[in-house]
Amino acid sequence: MANKSLLMIAGCVALALVLALLVVFIVRKGEQRTALPAASQVGAVAPVPAPVPPAAPLGSGSAGEGVSAEPAEGAAPGGPGFEDFSDDGEPRSQKPSPPRKFETVHRAAIESCTTASVDGLSRQIIAQARCIKPNAFVPLPSRPNLVIASQVFPYLELQAKNQLVKALDSRPKQQMTVNSALRTVAQQYLVWRWSATKRCGVPLATPPGQSNHEIGIALDIAEAGTWRPVLEQHQFRWLGASDRVHFDFKRPGAPPPATDVLAFQTLWNRNHPTDKIALSGKYDPATEERLKQSPPDGFKLGASCGKPKN
Repeated sequence: MANKSLLMIAGCVALALVLALLVVFIVRKGEQRTALPAASQVGAVAPVPAPVPPAAPLGSGSAGEGVSAEPAEGAAPGGPGFEDFSDDGEPRSQKPSPPRKFETVHRAAIESCTTASVDGLSRQIIAQARCIKPNAFVPLPSRPNLVIASQVFPYLELQAKNQLVKALDSRPKQQMTVNSALRTVAQQYLVWRWSATKRCGVPLATPPGQSNHEIGIALDIAEAGTWRPVLEQHQFRWLGASDRVHFDFKRPGAPPPATDVLAFQTLWNRNHPTDKIALSGKYDPATEERLKQSPPDGFKLGASCGKPKN
């Protein structure tokens, strides 16, 4: 009788263990099912972002008037300050953050690491340059295969713009991402100073008044290897291993004058009638000294298409 009772107890224990294991198995399966994505999400690919349209043409007023709210070229990604540069000092950031405010361009060069710190002044320079010579900085048109990074001023010299559009239209299914186009003399001053003082990770930068980005005939393209043969068929020259993303438009004739420098000189004289400088379009010591003193957010009196007075 005792042996029979022991067998019954052992059987009950074994059954209980089996039931417990079964419960654990069911619970774990339920957790796995909960963790799985919905059927509609399995194998889904993140949507490709739509091309960013070029900014509207800059207005003729003071800083902030009649201009796109789009951040300037060089706005730093995410956190404060630092941005990644190519060999010619070109920003590579894609996620701009609001730059710090500085009293002068000189202070921005010393304390910032983003060309967005001179955004307001840069917009005034572009607007004034377009008053002086409309074909110098022409807005890039929208194209389905053209993506313009948020920090870029999307302008080129007229002939360069026309050839770029032809290249884009010849490969309508091939995406082009422009990470740099026009750069103003104020922006060029910053990257040049960062290069000279070994700041902000800028290994090399052309002095202000000498960069092809300033005269609207230079582009930096993310898919440089893919687009190189196409762009070379449309009068663009690849810079080479020294700057693998950079292309210059082979404009016939002598290089155009630095309209951005002349635009800055015009803005300075309009706002400083008792301290005028020559409207030469040349980046000379007098121009540099005034640029260093200029407000990064822009002058009180902005661009005007009236005839400048020397």
